[in-house]
Amino acid sequence: MSKVKQTALAVAGVASVFVAGTSIVNAASTYTVKEGDTLSEVANKFNMTVDDLVKSNNLKDANMIFVDQKIEVPDSQSVSETDVDASSDSAANDAASLAMSQAASSAAASSAAAASSAAAASSAAASQAAAQKAAASEAAVSAAATSTTTASTQQAASATTSVASTSSSSASASAAGGSVKAQFLANGGTEALWDSVVMPESGGNPNAVSPNGYQGLGQTKEGWGTGSVASQTAGMVNYATSRYGSVQNATAFRQAHGWW
Repeated sequence: MSKVKQTALAVAGVASVFVAGTSIVNAASTYTVKEGDTLSEVANKFNMTVDDLVKSNNLKDANMIFVDQKIEVPDSQSVSETDVDASSDSAANDAASLAMSQAASSAAASSAAAASSAAAASSAAASQAAAQKAAASEAAVSAAATSTTTASTQQAASATTSVASTSSSSASASAAGGSVKAQFLANGGTEALWDSVVMPESGGNPNAVSPNGYQGLGQTKEGWGTGSVASQTAGMVNYATSRYGSVQNATAFRQAHGWW
């Protein structure tokens, strides 16, 4: 039990004692009201005040007394004790009110402390959630970076493989009768057709195959996309002439559109 509550109970106990004490008043004599009497006249007979008689007899209305009513007339000592008791009652009531106010203030302070603790707990939970969200975001960025690095590595490996394949094909072509370009030019191809079509399409590899199934120097699905450099060159020249009218027109179209 808190000190404030103990104080309130103690003061209430003292007040109860004081209140009980006010009922113990020894009357020196009793006066019977006669017809025509007033409380003021009775008080004058005994050299007292109306207020003394009202207090002694617990009268609700000082202007209303009845014939044959018994009025207790206290002596001077009894009157003094009543006044002291009334004063004590007031002091006890004030002390009880003060104790109750202190108890209410203590309860309010406890409520405020509880609310502050709840707010602090809520703030801590929010901070923890924000930290977890930041960690998850960082993990996602790290995973994306790893994925990008892996893709770049795979692309680099693929490019290396393609270059190696081209080099191998060129070496094979050279062993068979000069470089691929030399064979291409010797079999009717032109420098413009090589630079504008062959190199952008296949990189000069007669064995190149795209993911979409296009083959050879000119990257086509026609039959002239496979075989020797000589047969592929003849097929490209024939295709350029039949579709675009001339090799020059074919190279111009490829440069303008990026395909042929």
